[in-house]
Amino acid sequence: MLAQLALSCTFAVPAFAAEKRASGEAIFTGAKSCASSSCHGGGTGRNEFLIYNRKDRHVFAAGILGKGTSLKIAEALGIGDPAKAAQCTVCHSPMEAVPAARLAAEMKSNPDRGVSCEACHGAAGEWLRFHTRKDVTYQQILATGLRDMIDIAGRANACVACHLNLDESIRHAGHPELFFELAGQALAEPPHYVDERPSLGPRSWLTGQAVALREMSWKLAAKRDERLFVRWRALVWLLQMTEPGRKGLPAGEDFSAMQSAADRLARQAAQDLWTGTRVSSLLKQYASSHGEFGDGKADRTELRRRAEVLVPSIDRLWAALKKESGIVSPEVDKDLDAASVLARQQDDFEPAQFAAALSQLDAALGRALKP
Repeated sequence: MLAQLALSCTFAVPAFAAEKRASGEAIFTGAKSCASSSCHGGGTGRNEFLIYNRKDRHVFAAGILGKGTSLKIAEALGIGDPAKAAQCTVCHSPMEAVPAARLAAEMKSNPDRGVSCEACHGAAGEWLRFHTRKDVTYQQILATGLRDMIDIAGRANACVACHLNLDESIRHAGHPELFFELAGQALAEPPHYVDERPSLGPRSWLTGQAVALREMSWKLAAKRDERLFVRWRALVWLLQMTEPGRKGLPAGEDFSAMQSAADRLARQAAQDLWTGTRVSSLLKQYASSHGEFGDGKADRTELRRRAEVLVPSIDRLWAALKKESGIVSPEVDKDLDAASVLARQQDDFEPAQFAAALSQLDAALGRALKP
């Protein structure tokens, strides 16, 4: 449910026969509780469950645990079947780890597999029936335990743990590195909701990157990790080129201070509106950074990490500008694709080659954005 209930009721939450255990923890009712034709499994305009169930990548998250790379990782870790190992299911199929006491009767023998509705929206025992009532406000529904996925910062917080944080032992066993980019990853699901708020793309992009910086800062404050530190430096470099990042992020390597500042930036970014001029300006600034990649004395690994966060950011800003202004430039699209391929080369990354591609993209953007 994405649209806020525009009701003005101010009374207390009415009594509701919530499904709640003696422990005080709401129970999980299962994805099927969202799927009826009169709710989210209905026709046009009420087909959120249908889109999720047929197209959303989260549905298939558990399925990959029994295949190729997952089996090799599990063997290296000595954890047996990855489809049953908590290290894997915590993100790929989180309902399987929920205690039986917190599962509705129909869920006990057949818990949801994959990343199901309640993994993101919260245990529905208290709000499942309550959230359909017409005499309550959205804030009252949140008070019963529904996770706020309308708030962009809240959306990022719900996603970032599984889309960025990875135990080092699992990574060393062969798990691909994780990168979090809220705007692009949300579109790739594809979204099972409609959100047409202004400048959603740039807001989601900047919020997500600030949340990613907060999480990296948290991990580095707990334990120094040189590989993660290089990624952290690249993200700081990227965000300090934005106006709110330049003003709000501290200099230096105080990870605890950066953690707090990044969280503030995320919450601010979730609310900020972007003009076309602001998007264009940052696009040009990012593309014009090509000179830094041509510096033969700069550390190659650090430049690769910068390219890794820079190109997806340009892509999201360019997509937003095209959507909002209707601008069309096959030349920019082509040059952006070329830069993207080079940015993903990892060990084969060539800074000079990337600098040339970024310079070409910079020129193309200049022509496309010329008044």
